[in-house]
Order: sequence, then C-alpha cells, then structure tokens
Amino acid sequence: MSPRRFAPLDLAILGQPRATSALQRALEADQLFPSLVFHGPAGAGKLATALLLGRALLCRVPEDRPCGECRSCRRIDERALVHPDVRLVLPEKKSDFERADPEAGGRAGIAPQELQAEAIANPVWSVLIDRVRQGITFLQHRPSESERSVLIVDQAQRMESAAANALLKTLEEPPPHAVLVLITPSWHALLPTIRSRCQAVPFQLVPRTEIVNFLVERRELPAEEAVLRAGLSGGRIGPALDLDLDEFRRRREALVAILDELARRGDPGIAVARAETILQAGGSTEGDLEILMTVLRDLLILGVSPGDEARLINVDIADRLRDLAGRLGPRSGAALEDLETTVESIRHKGNRQLLVENFLMGLLPDGGDSAPGAPART
Repeated sequence: MSPRRFAPLDLAILGQPRATSALQRALEADQLFPSLVFHGPAGAGKLATALLLGRALLCRVPEDRPCGECRSCRRIDERALVHPDVRLVLPEKKSDFERADPEAGGRAGIAPQELQAEAIANPVWSVLIDRVRQGITFLQHRPSESERSVLIVDQAQRMESAAANALLKTLEEPPPHAVLVLITPSWHALLPTIRSRCQAVPFQLVPRTEIVNFLVERRELPAEEAVLRAGLSGGRIGPALDLDLDEFRRRREALVAILDELARRGDPGIAVARAETILQAGGSTEGDLEILMTVLRDLLILGVSPGDEARLINVDIADRLRDLAGRLGPRSGAALEDLETTVESIRHKGNRQLLVENFLMGLLPDGGDSAPGAPART
C-alpha cells in the first residue's frame, strides 16, 4: 500500500471533522473545487484551515503533504505569510491602502493573525475593490514557483458590492491553477451570485472538552488554566489561545468585588457608584459585562449544587464564588437574565449608565425597590 499523498488535516485543525474531511477527500481525489467558502463562527479556525490548505497544495514533497518542513510550508504560517503564491485580502482602511505602494500587487510578507485581529476590531473597514482587483490579477498570472496560486479573502461579507461583483468573472472562469477561499461567519452574508459559484465548507463551535484536552495535551497548559480558557472561549479555539489571562483576571477581580460589595451592603448609592466604575474602567463595557455573565452563570450553578465544579468556567476562584453564591441566593438566576437583557440593550444603543445602574440595583438584597430616588428598573 503506497503512503498517503496528503497528511490528515484533522490532526492540524481542532474540532472541525466535517470541514477537514471534505477537504481531505477533495485533495486526495484531486477534485478540489476552485472557489470555496469557509463559513462558521469567528475563531473556529477558518483562517488557519485556509493557510493549511495552501501549505497542502504548495508543499514540495510528494507524500504526506503538508510536510511542515520544506521551504514552501515554512513560508505559509498564521504568524508569517511570505510565500509569493499565496495572497491574503482583508478589510482595511482606505487611506492606508492609498498610502501603500500601488505596485505591491498583494499582501504577502504579512502576519495573518495580526491583520485579522485588526480587521475584526475595526468593523467599519471594508474589503476594497482595488485590493480585490489586485487579487484577481494575482490569480490570473501563472504562479511564481508552484503549481497553484491561492487567494484568501477573509471577512468576505465585508466586500464592497463592486468588489464582490468584480469577483464574479473569476468565479465563473477560474484559471486552472487558481484556488480562491472566501472566509465569512455566515454563508448567507454573501451575495447569492457569489454563493452559487462556490462550494460551502462549514465550520462549527468546538466542544469544550476538546479544547481543554488540546490545551493540556498539545500546549501543555495546567488543567485549571485550560478549563478556564476553554470555558471563556465559547467553543472557539482562537479566543482560547489568544486570551490575555492576566488582564482577564484583573478585570474579573474588580467585577467580583462589586458583586461581593453589593451582596453585603444594600445601598443604592453604592450601586450607582459602581456602575460608574464599570463604565470608566477603560476597557470594553460589553466585555466586562460578558465576564460578569460567566461569573453569574457559575454562581447560579453553585447556588443549586455547591459541590458541582465540573461545569464551572471560573474554576480557579470556585471557593470564593461558592461563598458569594450563598449570600446572593436565588438572586443569581434573575441577575443573569437581567444582565443578558442589559447587554442586548447596550448593543442597541441604550443609555449605558442607566442600564448598568438598573442592573446593579437588582443585585441589592431588596432589588433596590425600596430605596428613595432609585431609578426605575427596565
């Protein structure tokens, strides 16, 4: 039996058996569709898989591709993309593009993960038509040193309509050496004319236990830290790896201290003051409230079953949360529902100060209802 031509992709990509098996079959049968759409939750590994596909296609060894060792493989990485036959297009600031070298023709020699994080953090940026035209030109030319050219468009749902339309001819008549991968959180976020010319490759959230096992066995993290990272990731391997744990713990400590203070002292004035503290903390208010959600979720679990730590997210402070759950009592469940409503209202441009104040009032022993001058809860 001859050795396999391609190495198992599922060993390199965590928790995406449906996507990796589809790509594996296509590669081994030499029937890879020239235009693919990787769609699914942010942080699920779509960009990592697109780069892995590029390595598999451009690897220089005949078997067990990608080898990870040849010159081609080493130049296609999540932290450094320098291969001339792979290009990455992302949303960007138009003024930055205009200041760049107009003859650059693409974006090799870059850090894909850093650029992706920057694009996600700036949702007003778009995938520019001029950048897409550069990508089309790149695909039309013969590869510099390989048999294939790979163009990856991340955040493809943010293409300007003119940019999306510019791709149609390439999608209809792709050059024989070209592979185009569009990455998006939602298949239906793309134009129907784009979808009809591409093959969908779905990604999914990764089970928490798989992320924990990966972090312990392959990244050699302590079990407690792995559980915390996995719980906070929401089923996304990217956030589990990228989490700044020291900063998270600093922010969480401030929020737990507020819960502890409100549970001990039924003072509406303190609730109002602590709302201001949260809003002026210097980070993302929504981010802090999402941290608070994980704490309240754990408090709800411990309130029902004080010895149940297996399902906790903030397992590293379980003893402290158990004590707090005993003092908050049944308020934890109602508080979690109130907080979810508060975050949703903030996302719809509600008054942050009043919304956070009202939420914290609800944590007081009497819900803040008897306090003179307390804001009405919504």
